Amino acid sequence: MTTEQIKYLIDQIADLGVLALSFTGGEPTLRKDLPELIYHTGVVHDFLNGIATNGYLLPKLFKENKLEGLDYILLSLDYPKAELHDKMRGIKVFDKVLESIELANKNDIKTIISTVVMKDNLHYLKDMVELASKLNSSIELYPCEDIIRDFPNHRYQIDEIHNLIPNVSIWANLIRTLRRQYKNILTDPISIEVVEKGGFGGNPSYFQKALRCHVAEAYLFISHDGLLHYPCKIHPIASFNTLKHPLKKIYYSQRVRDIMKKHDTYSFCENCRLGCAIASSIPTRWKTLYFKYIRGFLDGNLR
Repeated sequence: MTTEQIKYLIDQIADLGVLALSFTGGEPTLRKDLPELIYHTGVVHDFLNGIATNGYLLPKLFKENKLEGLDYILLSLDYPKAELHDKMRGIKVFDKVLESIELANKNDIKTIISTVVMKDNLHYLKDMVELASKLNSSIELYPCEDIIRDFPNHRYQIDEIHNLIPNVSIWANLIRTLRRQYKNILTDPISIEVVEKGGFGGNPSYFQKALRCHVAEAYLFISHDGLLHYPCKIHPIASFNTLKHPLKKIYYSQRVRDIMKKHDTYSFCENCRLGCAIASSIPTRWKTLYFKYIRGFLDGNLR
């Protein structure tokens, strides 16, 4: 999409009454117009505004722009040591992540470290939390997942992914222990319970009773080509062209309403434990927690 097309979509999103918007990917920092889009989102429309990035291009972006209107940055960091993180990511990015966090702090932008928990970094989690604390950053720690992405002509699944996925019970108990010691961990008790007990799905005998997936209600997943996907970006069973049809008309259509009502009853929802789906469902399920959750998400004090 062009810059103007994206800004027009942001205008429509604002008209829907949406409160928060994030640029993710792929890698959003590859777009040269990202600072302009951030300004339009965070300043013109006063959204709670964030980006999710690997941090590789962020130091250069910070030095060229103030990124005015940006509230938070979600940065991928899986190990507390450069050689380990860089080996897993395939590029030398560890030092750039730390530099990005330092620059964000100077610009009064909140940072959140996102750690994918795997078998071989379980024993580093305390080090990761301590590193985040020293960097004045919040941190989320969710287990690696066997994500099967559906595309129009094929499915994509990572080979031998189960060699990376940690024991969920060990992960859950470790996060509970760390939460008692540190205040900057965003992975909350409800999320821990949902993941530990099997995630979403399992209809009619749900794996866990704490929470149903509300991701289709809570999120608008708009991809780079202007397509809006439901119920989620992982398994889109319906996609709508927002460049041809008004966003409000799509959102309130009967087709979309019907998808929202199904929650996690689809077969592909079984054992879904994605942190973004859980996090978005919590304030949708308990609306009185919305402000507390969003504020706590940024401040790193979800208790």
